[in-house]
Amino acid sequence: MATALVAALAAGLLTAPAAHALSGAPAADGAHAFTAQLRMGDPAAPARGCSGVLVHQQWLLTASSCFTDTPGSAVPAGRPAVKTAATLGGQTVDVVEVVPRTDRDVALARLARPVTGITPIAPAASAAVAGETLTGAGFGRSQTSWVPDRLHTGDFLVDAVDATTVSLTGQGGASVCMGDTGGPALRQKDGKVELVALHSRSWQGGCFGAPASETRTGAVDSRVDDLAGWIKEVRNRDRITPADVDGDGKDDLVVQHTNGDVVVHRNLGARFDAGRVWSTGWGRFVDGKDLGRLYFADITGDGKADLVVHGRDGKVSVRKNMGTYFDGGTEWSAGWGRFVDGSDLGRLYFADITGDGKADLIVHGTDGKVSVRKNMGTHFDGGTHWSAGWGRFVDGSDLGRLRFGDATGDGKADLFVYEAPSGAVSVRKNMGTYFDGGTLMITL
Repeated sequence: MATALVAALAAGLLTAPAAHALSGAPAADGAHAFTAQLRMGDPAAPARGCSGVLVHQQWLLTASSCFTDTPGSAVPAGRPAVKTAATLGGQTVDVVEVVPRTDRDVALARLARPVTGITPIAPAASAAVAGETLTGAGFGRSQTSWVPDRLHTGDFLVDAVDATTVSLTGQGGASVCMGDTGGPALRQKDGKVELVALHSRSWQGGCFGAPASETRTGAVDSRVDDLAGWIKEVRNRDRITPADVDGDGKDDLVVQHTNGDVVVHRNLGARFDAGRVWSTGWGRFVDGKDLGRLYFADITGDGKADLVVHGRDGKVSVRKNMGTYFDGGTEWSAGWGRFVDGSDLGRLYFADITGDGKADLIVHGTDGKVSVRKNMGTHFDGGTHWSAGWGRFVDGSDLGRLRFGDATGDGKADLFVYEAPSGAVSVRKNMGTYFDGGTLMITL
């Protein structure tokens, strides 16, 4: 069966993947709550449906083929081509970013906000093996219903496993159907449930609407047991910065997403809110390796963090905080093209060194010098030398890293020194024109 199935796949005889729900029994209430129902297109009349799995509070793992009308075509990273919504645990959330794999039918889908009350599932630590039985789940067609509104499950025997796929055969009439694509194949182990694979293609034997002559219940799933590192890497691409954006004296959470969105999650005291997009188009400014990087600091002195853009072209521009967005920006400084990520001449920081409520520009060069360029209201001045000897602390790959923040509570940023590999963190107090010799505060 496995040989025939793989041969059929190679010949393109399997049903188109982007439309595959499970013809097994309805799942018990609350079972496999991490499984999501995906709907693409007009919410009132979706063009197609898929399934997915929550692997992080704000990320689903699903099939990349769910995001294309043409089976086998490449899916670009970024926003879905059509409106896509995910429903799980009684919550419906838009999908705002897709990160596809190129070696198999798998993609990560970022939700517009985190879902609550549902525990994500982790990928299994080992691959499926021939002869074991997995539980398949999905929101696709059943044996009797075109669009069931509840999860169905069934048993599947593993026939064969290769580097990226698992060949399965449904047991007791179970089959992967239209709408199940991206749904999970699960293993029960030591009282826990593991995610082994995702549904990709099938013969759809016994599914509602399939030809009566089609009795094959074979399927090909995509392996995910080896993707834990990739999932973590994609999630960690987002850059998180604490900054007081709303001016209430408490740092909010500013998240710069890989799709270019800058989202502000306001600090509500006991939690951060769901967030609001303040700016877009910054997808090539996340890690400083491409067009530049972003900073968030109060440049204007109104108590609210502004957006500072440091481009590879060397320009530093300030986009003023307008309450719910950042304005178009004005240029404050130039000539910093070799200071973006610390791999060349150095790196920049923004913090209030002078204590006037406005962030200044701090230049940390690979020559070891730390200079302060004072905020003059519309530009930064020519700078003064404050410290030296920090040439091996620029990018964190050598002796450590520097940070700047107000440790003493006098309104002026001090110098934090993190030493590697010892983990020692020292604070060098701001003395007005230099930093003192420092005090060891903690060893991490």
